Amino acid sequence: MLQRSLTIGLVICSFLVHSCVGHKPSPSESNTTFCYNEPDGLLSLDPSQASYRSALWTSSHLYNGLVELDSSLRVAPCIARTWSVDQAGIEWTFTIRNDVWFHPDPCFGQKGTRRVVARDVKYSLERICDARTKSTGLWAFRTTILGADEFHQATRAGKDGTITGIFADNDSTVRIRLTKPFAPFLAVLTMPYGSIIPREAIEAYGADFGRHPVGTGPFKLGTWNQDRELTLTRNSQYFKIDSFGKRLPYLETVRISFLRDPKNEFLEFSRGQFDLVSNVDESFVSTVFEPNGLLKPPYDRFRVLRMAANTVEYYGILMDSTLPVGRTSPLVRNRFLRQALNYAIDRHRIVTYLLNGRGIPALNGVLPPAMPGFSDSIVGYRYDPDRARHLLALAGYPNGKGLPTLLLQLGNSQRTASIAEAVQAQWKEIGVNVELRQVDFPQHLSMVRAGDLAIWRTSWIGDYPDPENFLALFIHANIAPNGPNTTRIDRRDLDSLYAEALSPRLSFEERSALYRRMEQIVVEEAPWIFLYYHVVLRVVHPHVKGLTLDGSDRLILEHVFKEK
Repeated sequence: MLQRSLTIGLVICSFLVHSCVGHKPSPSESNTTFCYNEPDGLLSLDPSQASYRSALWTSSHLYNGLVELDSSLRVAPCIARTWSVDQAGIEWTFTIRNDVWFHPDPCFGQKGTRRVVARDVKYSLERICDARTKSTGLWAFRTTILGADEFHQATRAGKDGTITGIFADNDSTVRIRLTKPFAPFLAVLTMPYGSIIPREAIEAYGADFGRHPVGTGPFKLGTWNQDRELTLTRNSQYFKIDSFGKRLPYLETVRISFLRDPKNEFLEFSRGQFDLVSNVDESFVSTVFEPNGLLKPPYDRFRVLRMAANTVEYYGILMDSTLPVGRTSPLVRNRFLRQALNYAIDRHRIVTYLLNGRGIPALNGVLPPAMPGFSDSIVGYRYDPDRARHLLALAGYPNGKGLPTLLLQLGNSQRTASIAEAVQAQWKEIGVNVELRQVDFPQHLSMVRAGDLAIWRTSWIGDYPDPENFLALFIHANIAPNGPNTTRIDRRDLDSLYAEALSPRLSFEERSALYRRMEQIVVEEAPWIFLYYHVVLRVVHPHVKGLTLDGSDRLILEHVFKEK
């Protein structure tokens, strides 16, 4: 009955949304045009505001930075051909390519365009730190680059100035001096906030630059109907070539629609209007996917790409006994109790039957499997109810006797509520009673940061693909509300290992070994109830070739083409 009802709904909705899609490619252009949808819309094409997925994806088509990520999420050259760091780990020197040109634009006058030089790097990073830009990426550089905070404060007061730690020595050399050694600095530069843009465009368009983007990326702006459709066209001067010497990108056009209803998005994808869909509406999931995540007929005519995202879902536990909630919580000083709760969760069952394979059980440590530095040598928590009961007894609560009812707070999400109900039932099996409470997410987040909760649901989405971005959640300097350490765990050994791993003089393998030691401490101390790692999922038509997938959920179209 469900299948028949859905089929009827597909037919009806197909007629309803046909007129909502902005443009139907003609047969001649369908093989060189890549179409996808952004249901959340797009407010600006300015990389300084790229804090949400649709902006992140579009920025990757329009801009480049000094460095970029390869398909394994390792830092690779881009506008910078080479780089080095001094013995102190403070000063980074980048050598700029001499064949990178900005998109042709009237802002350059009769020249039409010009080559990227070192002063563009200095200008672009200063613009992110300029208070007048109001960039969502200020945090990436403000305390990291020498003089960035002082520059920000000056611009807040309406004064001009410069960041003293950025030097454009000549057209091809730029030096960036940091406040202290910070090995992940290269990874930070791969974010859209590290995009290189020309001063001329900002001077020409001002606050309207977000609608007149000028970058160096594989595509340039074509047309933009704000609520309907955005088109990007091939940058014929793009500096990258493939292994056969052919200039990238292969596609002539990228067409992005703004169909708001995710149900209609999937229906239009099924009709061939979109080449890719990255989010299947919850109402379709059980019809489209098997419990193991494979596609059901007739949807198995498509291809599904799947990879662990750089996101971990967990329940945080307050570890600070000086706060009012911490003084009364049985979880704060009782590691056996926290470990028992971890062993009592059947993560495989949750991922299979509640997420339809759209997650990976968090059976190892803090880092998701796709994150560089991940190691399966970190032994996390498997489902072991007998061991959970044993630890519960060691904690002083045999079969839960004497343990007060725990309060687990969640935001207002049906999915997180369903998972919490499953966990609630599994904890009940070992004698632990839990009350669930849902509140609006802004209120929930405020209470988490204030330390008003003993146990709460949350997740961490990696800002950049370096283990530091996850392990920073467990150091003293980041204790909330000053940072993301919301559990308020405070251990000197974690702080010491973290500080040692920041040295850029260490190899990535050496740094990863230090982070693994941190992970093992965190697993044993159990300030988190580990749940699952999110999955990046894309369903594509079989004629789409060259599309790659990584844990950062990027959409890179440089090498994508469509078979005829």
